[in-house]
Amino acid sequence: MKIIDLSNRMNMFYWQTNRQLSAKETKEIFMNRYGQIDNATIRRIVEYGMANAGFTGKDIEVKHLKSTIKQGSVNTVIPVELESGQIIVLRIHPKRVKNGYFWVEKIATSLAKKEGVPTYSTIFIDDTQAKFPFDFMIMSCVSGRPMQELNPLNPKLEKKLVTDTGKYTALIHKIQTVDFGFYDNKKAKDDQMLLGQYKFFKEHIYAGFYEDLKFLVENQILTRNQRKTVETIFSKNEDLINIKRGFLIHNDIADWNELSDGKSITGIMDWDECFSGDPLMELSAYSLFFGEPRITWFKQGYNQVGTLENNEDKFQLFKLRYLISKMHLRKKRSLIDNSPIIRRNIQRGMEAMREVFKFFKL
Repeated sequence: MKIIDLSNRMNMFYWQTNRQLSAKETKEIFMNRYGQIDNATIRRIVEYGMANAGFTGKDIEVKHLKSTIKQGSVNTVIPVELESGQIIVLRIHPKRVKNGYFWVEKIATSLAKKEGVPTYSTIFIDDTQAKFPFDFMIMSCVSGRPMQELNPLNPKLEKKLVTDTGKYTALIHKIQTVDFGFYDNKKAKDDQMLLGQYKFFKEHIYAGFYEDLKFLVENQILTRNQRKTVETIFSKNEDLINIKRGFLIHNDIADWNELSDGKSITGIMDWDECFSGDPLMELSAYSLFFGEPRITWFKQGYNQVGTLENNEDKFQLFKLRYLISKMHLRKKRSLIDNSPIIRRNIQRGMEAMREVFKFFKL
């Protein structure tokens, strides 16, 4: 069976949006990924991985496979209890697809943990497909459950969790990395470092940009005039994206990627979209899903550790770039899942885009 290698992230602003797969391929590979691996194979994977990570005895013997965590849209995630009592988490990439970011995630989470960010540790990675027909990684287990499952949140707890989110985000942004954009997975594996794939930040901003706009016009999400409006906004504001150094950006901080024990944040998860860029992008991405008073709480937490740039023009420009990408992704998904929630998300995206147009007086 032919392996689809998507490990090269050049010309991608958001990996899930810009990977070169049709809607049909996306459904077959990612949306239909559950239940394709039997329990016996999962047990063998765990025993093989833990043994090669240097463990022995009951630390490699599987006692119990817990229910698959059906969170996220790429990997199959299975918590596993070992005979020693240790719980690990197995993350399996779909068959037919080459993973290109496990090693980056390992380095990113390791650096974040050193700064005091709660997240997982990587125990073992196998992306050779020599033993099993898919790439996989084994991670430490982080306690808690997704913040979104705590709803309804009482206001006091919500404020604390969002404030802590801002604080942990600032700790992530203390990590300066070389160059810009998505990181080189091979460099992360061979040299244990995060190296961006571009020399200039604007190359990341424009990655997939015209592809996104073309798709939105062809699928009647944007008119040709609206496309011209978007291009005008970016061309007039290019000075805002000429930054001199990049920082580690998680790029997907949200309630579904944060774990909590009901008292505090216990884990920042899902680092497969992280890149080197401008810290203000983190808040712009967060603002697509959450408004006030969360934005204020986020900033308050951030400013306990660092200083978040107060530049509304840049914030709105980044927000628009994310909207273009997210709208592309949502419309692509609607071609295989035209559910009411997808349609609502597209509508909300259009409303947000019009607000950005208004901000730039276009």
